[in-house]
Amino acid sequence: MAKRSESRLLFPWETPGEGALRRARRAARPALIVGALLFALYSLGNVHRQHRAEFATRAAISTVLRAVEAYRADHGGRCPASPDMLVAPPDGVQPYLRKVPNDGWGRPLRVLCPGRKNPEIADVTSAGPTGSFEDPRQVE
Repeated sequence: MAKRSESRLLFPWETPGEGALRRARRAARPALIVGALLFALYSLGNVHRQHRAEFATRAAISTVLRAVEAYRADHGGRCPASPDMLVAPPDGVQPYLRKVPNDGWGRPLRVLCPGRKNPEIADVTSAGPTGSFEDPRQVE
């Protein structure tokens, strides 16, 4: 007597060997969950770094603005020719800054004195995360 093979009824959306595919998907779930968690942690770290850089940039801008204001008060309203004059004033006055601070991304700040937006003091701007002063998202 011939051995009769067991036939299985397959639905149109099923394919033979689907059990192996289902097991592979089940085995991949933990890896996908771990990957999603790592991506979320990386994204949160990036957001934190961005906020920290913006905070440092705002602090550096306010420091330079105070130094420019003090320079102008000591020099009859004249503006410093460059930010380096705040570190080493030409007339032997005590320096207004120890060093010219960079923004939170390590780039130099741009000082425009007298400023367009703030003519009484100066405009101090950062190139921001893109490094371009033409970017509309620059920090001022």
